[in-house]
Amino acid sequence: MEALLLNKPIVILGDLNCDGLKDNCVEYKIMDRFLNEMNLTQLIKSPTRITDATQSLLDVILVSSKSIVYRSGVLLTSISDHLLVYAELKIKSPKQPSQYITARSFKNYVPNYFAADLADKSDCLLSIFDGDDVNAKLNIFNHAIQSTLDVHAPIKTIKIRNRPCPFITQDLRNLMKERDRLHQRFLRTRDIIDWVNYKSYRKNVKRDLKKAENEYNSNEVRQHKDNPGSLWKIVNRLIPSKGKERQIYKGDHKSLANDFNQFFSSVGENAARASSHLADTNNINLREPIESAVITEIDQFKFRAVTCHEVRRVVLSLPLNKSSGPDKINPRIIKDCLPVILGPLTEIINCSLRTSTFPLAWKKAELIPIHKEGDHEVPSNNRPVSLLVVASKICERLALEQFSWYLTSNNRLSSHQSGNKKLHSTETLNVFITDTILKAMDKKKLSALVLLDLSKAFDSINHQRLLHKLSNVGASKSTVNWFRSYLTDRFQSPRINSTLSDPLPITYG
Repeated sequence: MEALLLNKPIVILGDLNCDGLKDNCVEYKIMDRFLNEMNLTQLIKSPTRITDATQSLLDVILVSSKSIVYRSGVLLTSISDHLLVYAELKIKSPKQPSQYITARSFKNYVPNYFAADLADKSDCLLSIFDGDDVNAKLNIFNHAIQSTLDVHAPIKTIKIRNRPCPFITQDLRNLMKERDRLHQRFLRTRDIIDWVNYKSYRKNVKRDLKKAENEYNSNEVRQHKDNPGSLWKIVNRLIPSKGKERQIYKGDHKSLANDFNQFFSSVGENAARASSHLADTNNINLREPIESAVITEIDQFKFRAVTCHEVRRVVLSLPLNKSSGPDKINPRIIKDCLPVILGPLTEIINCSLRTSTFPLAWKKAELIPIHKEGDHEVPSNNRPVSLLVVASKICERLALEQFSWYLTSNNRLSSHQSGNKKLHSTETLNVFITDTILKAMDKKKLSALVLLDLSKAFDSINHQRLLHKLSNVGASKSTVNWFRSYLTDRFQSPRINSTLSDPLPITYG
């Protein structure tokens, strides 16, 4: 009914169990009245079920307009006692709108020229060592890099194009063109010799394509056999999977991005509220954090200054294929100009650690929705991937190394913890569980294993409780203040194609 009101074409197919050849039966008259009332036309006129004694028309195709139909009819098949009905419709495949992204163009980028031009701004970079305002230092740092980069790799709006198949060479393209030419020739002449020539050539082209594809994939596997991450990417590319095609968003991109942001920014808070409600419903009192033994100030953890050597090590370990954050500065750029920016970057990180202030520009994240299932324009059917400033990840890594060393060397972590702990993993956890169960079996005891999957566990972390926990395990006041600065005033903006949402604060997780 809705389609009729909107004047949209209607096509209905089905087995109605009403014989369309018997125009005098009650069922046929009811169907005929329905067709007239709805202004529908029944296309099938031949019997669709034939036995040795009867012929009946049970399978129908109903359309709102015959003008949308090329041809229709019944095909003889033996897969069922009903014949196959078909209709060819005059429907054009809707043209997908072009998609664009905003990114830096490296077409004319030369690393040495970029680094040399950035070195010419040494006076500007040296001013980073003045004062203790980490946000001012970072602004100078970003401006120097971005203004230089705008000359060598300007930001452009780029149309997304499908990548050419990597194993198809120019020789193979020529073979495919010749195959198509032979096919066109047969269509013109309808000569049996032309048909044989075309089929033979097509067979050879298919063989060469398959051979080239196999050789390419074999080389890729051999080259990345020692890199599990790269190897899995190759495997995932070779194995067809659902939902990998590029998503087309039909709605207004800005409005859609804001809807996504509203959902993603409230996930953690909603999960925490649901957990609290569940506890209240079941009369479970939320325990206050357990106070640990008092740790003297001399034994508390305090960040120390990092060295240029440490910063260089972390920068060089960054994968080149990692995406850039809101500043559009990727790991490749940082590595190309590392000799020039190493000192200033080290000073910014040290200023952050000694003043317990995480720079505001490093707290902004772009979210890329990754489709899981269902309608991709529904926020809950997507998971967000955060793109952060690459330089902020360097600072995080160095801070994590120091704090992890303190926790490990002072036995501040539970001996039963396996996640996020050096030299521990799901493997060590499984060994512990198996050993515990086997020991219980030796003592003729029964074992019960409870497995919990906490929904939105990291997204719903309460910041105040986390900071309290950090203090309990030995973090000094200045360290806790750095983590507090790291967690507060964070904002995120999902991106739909090249459109960013309005920023919203992150208060949980």
